[in-house]
Amino acid sequence: MLTALLVTSCFVMGVLFLVIASFLLDQGFRRAARANLVAALCCVVSGVVLPVSEPVVPFAVLVTATMLGVSSLRAVRVGRG
Repeated sequence: MLTALLVTSCFVMGVLFLVIASFLLDQGFRRAARANLVAALCCVVSGVVLPVSEPVVPFAVLVTATMLGVSSLRAVRVGRG
C-alpha cells in the first residue's frame, strides 16, 4: 500500500515538473525549463525503480529532482533562467 502511494506521488511530481517546464519554455526560460524536464525525468525514473529496489535510492533521486526544480525557479527569479 505504501509503495503504491509513493510510486503515485513520484509520477504526480513528474507531471507537475512537466507542467512547470512547459510554462517556463513558453515564457522563454530555456535553461530553467531544461532543469525542470530533468527533474521530471528523475521523478519518473524513481517511480519505476522504487518497486524493485531499496527505497533509499529513489528517495535520493526525488530529493535531487526537488533541488533541481527549486534552483531553476530561483534562477528565473534572479534573471538567469
